[in-house]
Amino acid sequence: MSAKSRKRGNARLFFIIGLFFLGFLAVAMRLVDVQAVEAERYEDLAKKQRLRSIEIAPKRGNVYDRNGNLLATSADAVTVYANPYFIKESESIASQLSLILKIDERTLLEKLNKDSGFVYLARKINQSVAKRIKALKIEGIGFLNESKRCYPCDELASHVIGFVGIDNNGLVGLEMFYDDVLRGLPGRLLVEKDPIGRSISTGIFELSPSIDGKDVILTIDKTIQFKAEEELTACIEEFNAKSGNIIVMNPKTGEILAIANYPSFDLNNYTQADSSYFRNRAITDLFEPGSTIKMIIGAAALEERIYEPTDVFRLPDRIKVADKIIKDSHSRPTEDFTFTRIISESSNVGAVVIGQKLGKKRICDYLSTFGFGQKTGIDFPGEVRGYVPAPEKWSGSSIGNIPFGQGMSATSLQVLQAFSIIANDGLLVEPNILNKIIDTNGKIIKEVECKQGEKVLSSKTAKRMKQILEKAITEGTGENAQIDSYRVAGKTGTAQKARTDGKGYEKDKYVASFVGFAPVEDPQIAIIVVIDEPKEVIYGGHVAAPVFKNLAEFSLRYLKIPPS
Repeated sequence: MSAKSRKRGNARLFFIIGLFFLGFLAVAMRLVDVQAVEAERYEDLAKKQRLRSIEIAPKRGNVYDRNGNLLATSADAVTVYANPYFIKESESIASQLSLILKIDERTLLEKLNKDSGFVYLARKINQSVAKRIKALKIEGIGFLNESKRCYPCDELASHVIGFVGIDNNGLVGLEMFYDDVLRGLPGRLLVEKDPIGRSISTGIFELSPSIDGKDVILTIDKTIQFKAEEELTACIEEFNAKSGNIIVMNPKTGEILAIANYPSFDLNNYTQADSSYFRNRAITDLFEPGSTIKMIIGAAALEERIYEPTDVFRLPDRIKVADKIIKDSHSRPTEDFTFTRIISESSNVGAVVIGQKLGKKRICDYLSTFGFGQKTGIDFPGEVRGYVPAPEKWSGSSIGNIPFGQGMSATSLQVLQAFSIIANDGLLVEPNILNKIIDTNGKIIKEVECKQGEKVLSSKTAKRMKQILEKAITEGTGENAQIDSYRVAGKTGTAQKARTDGKGYEKDKYVASFVGFAPVEDPQIAIIVVIDEPKEVIYGGHVAAPVFKNLAEFSLRYLKIPPS
């Protein structure tokens, strides 16, 4: 072999050795990178492939009425899921499960054929249904224990309690408002599994237990709530009305004993109800309160010492204010009315005369002081403020409308709170639905105390207004609210409904209402009844007052309040 050939052979050999060396160096560097520099990252990736993190849902707290009656709780349920990678003969399985779960076969087949390692087939089914599926022993089908919200009383207090979604998060009502209290804190289970999902017996197993939600005790009384709903439904059906609501409250403490709304819905089947039924109309819906506002106009005039209860007015049956003619509800001749009679017999003309003397600024001031145009502060979602036009926004005829409750809007709760000021010796009180919060051991975490507000009226004026409002029951428009053996005070309201386009009022649509309290000498309950669009008979004294009578009489006797 020539020297030249030998030289070329050596060069090739060195080149090959160099390639091997570079390859070895690259492998060595990669090993250093994997085993030293990036060791932690790759270890984390490996763990993530093996580890499964499972959230452990806490048990949601219960809801009770003031006497310990269960209104909302959580029951054990089973969720069915599938791992489509292990499903064989998906069409046959979909057919079998469809019959048991009552779910469309095509929907199930689509889920079973998904390119995924996990898919829900049915959430929170009862144990008996789950047992039938377990008996089939289908590979790739698994089960999770969960809890399902249950409402033992179905429709009772549905607008107050509200409901939760599929993941146990509050969506409506107190379930939403106190969701943070009721929901609890989820736990977490960390387990190490093999490639096909089986737990590794010697692997990682870490448990952070969940913390169950706290229980909530309401001020609601289940028995009074039931009676309120019963009376409301009967009234709606009798007068073929569109809707209605009732609130029962302790006027001294602000505790809500009942809130009834119609139409209602079943909490256990809320998905089948119209979503408009979910509103707690007594707190979220506005209406023009009508003649119930005459109580505030009267109280303001007495407080300002403009008039005395015995002052006499010569009143025609109609009066012109700017471009409007204001009339009393029934035609009558010009006659004398005392201040007391104007309120008790609900004279529109008399209310306008008193209102004109008060003036728009003082009227607005007193309406605001009584809580109109602002939220009451109740612990419930969706409360609205209502509307009272500022003095500078009044039209020429506003002084003729607002003194008898037109041209402004309020909620039922605002009107009831205003009347409770009279019942509570002139003191404002904040309404509340929560009574207590207790933990799983029965320890009281929070107890709600009565929130007394400012002194809105003097005791003298409050006492005088009680007497005038009692006259409205014994001699005035509220005669149908009288209760044997008990002294009652109250006021009727009949308000024409404003048009939704803002152009005046509907011709034949009214809201009939009654608000009152008893016993007059020591008020223990205050009730408002609002009926939307009653047919044929429209007056609050005929439509709403009898409902008040029946409910108030029942409640007084049930609560063992001594007769007057």
